[in-house]
Amino acid sequence: MMISRVPPGHVRAVVERPYDDHLAAAATSLFREEDPVQAMLPYVRETRAPTELKVDPTFGAIPIGRGNAIPSKSESENVEDMRAAFQDPRKSERFLVSGFVETGDRIPTHFEEKDEKYPIYSNPLIGGLLSPCLPTCGTSKCVGTTQTVRTKLDVATLQANGLDGTGVGLAIVDSGIYVKRIQRLLGEMMGPPTAVSMDAPNSWRPPGLVTKPFDHRLGHGTMCAYDALIAAPKATLLDFPMLLARPVADHHSTSMADAALHAYTRLAILWWVTRPFGALVVSNSWGVFHPCLEDFPPGHPYRFIDNPNHALRKYLIRPLALTGMDIIFCGNNCGDGRNCGGDCASGACLSKTDRMIMGANSYEEVLTVGGCDTNDQVVGYSSRGPSIAGMYQNKPDVVAYTHFLGSKVIGMDAPDTGVSAACPVAAGCVAALRTRFKPSGAPPTVTPQRMFQQLKATAYRPAGGGPWSADLGYGIIRPMDAYRKLP
Repeated sequence: MMISRVPPGHVRAVVERPYDDHLAAAATSLFREEDPVQAMLPYVRETRAPTELKVDPTFGAIPIGRGNAIPSKSESENVEDMRAAFQDPRKSERFLVSGFVETGDRIPTHFEEKDEKYPIYSNPLIGGLLSPCLPTCGTSKCVGTTQTVRTKLDVATLQANGLDGTGVGLAIVDSGIYVKRIQRLLGEMMGPPTAVSMDAPNSWRPPGLVTKPFDHRLGHGTMCAYDALIAAPKATLLDFPMLLARPVADHHSTSMADAALHAYTRLAILWWVTRPFGALVVSNSWGVFHPCLEDFPPGHPYRFIDNPNHALRKYLIRPLALTGMDIIFCGNNCGDGRNCGGDCASGACLSKTDRMIMGANSYEEVLTVGGCDTNDQVVGYSSRGPSIAGMYQNKPDVVAYTHFLGSKVIGMDAPDTGVSAACPVAAGCVAALRTRFKPSGAPPTVTPQRMFQQLKATAYRPAGGGPWSADLGYGIIRPMDAYRKLP
């Protein structure tokens, strides 16, 4: 029976559970994009979980191999455990479920059963990272256009070298894409009307969402998809409207972290099982806007915002990156405006501007992107590094272009703005490079780590060279310069 609200004295959480036939069946249903509720209901009715855990059957179950019981195994062996679990969930020793945990006087760190510990992970609200203030802190006017961005990225030379994204999957994990807008605007940008390559069968949507892939309401996700195609117009779009998922106990707010688990589970199926693309680039213009959205207290070992041991990283993002998936995240929009002499601290940021890159946006293995305008000036709202304490500190990695007249999803004179726009611009650069350099095969393997290292090493520093800096990271992305240094 689905829970309609958070029970008093409980908190939303994602929990590891031991193997159960019902969980394996629910995972199989999830992999087939079928409703997992029927498989989960016997598990819930037979109270196979601790009484302090109220399981949400609509989430289903995600296989995680040996899960947290892996201290003696190497990372490569753990990755192989995950791949085997996705090939056949019945081979998984543990699963992730979502639900509500009774807190009492504190939020527990784990359930202990038969001398085994099963971690309890935070499941906070997440959302798209829109710009919370005037992007240049002094004006809301656009700085340049799509064509300006194409020129700054040297897209013409990329295409002359065959680097246009052909054969590369480009997943937009966001609020959904309305592709008709992109087709029309790409035609305006590139000359004759351009057909957008899209893959609806391999796209994904949260349970209960009725709109079809590429026909979602015009908005944030459409902007991201358009911006990703600037550097890689021949890449194949995948529509992942994760931000349209709704918490089981709150149908008026944005998504939770368990929606990201679902989205990345589908991406893992594409990468580890069906493999429709030789390269897969994932753009993520979302995150936790402010530390107050974290439900778990400081010091809890399985928080989301400042803990590298969260399930999303351990079981999905890091293993996928290690096996060749390029994962790009935006930073945050809580900059202090120092680059334009204004005060950019927004009400949404609660006047906090330090260490505001957090959660998945600060994972070491992802490329984290801040924002600059087409005058090569870091926009005032782009969050400066270092990232939140406890996570990888040197974020952002690079900056990319934002605040230009592009998709016009908000208005005909309104810019594509926020680090939300910068992230897919950078993802498109990676997709363009992946036309030539697939993660495996010939020419020699270029791993995501190698790809990102080259992008950082060849990034442009307007004030000259030097190490990482808090506002630019390693500099402004320059895909052609990276291409010349690869592999």
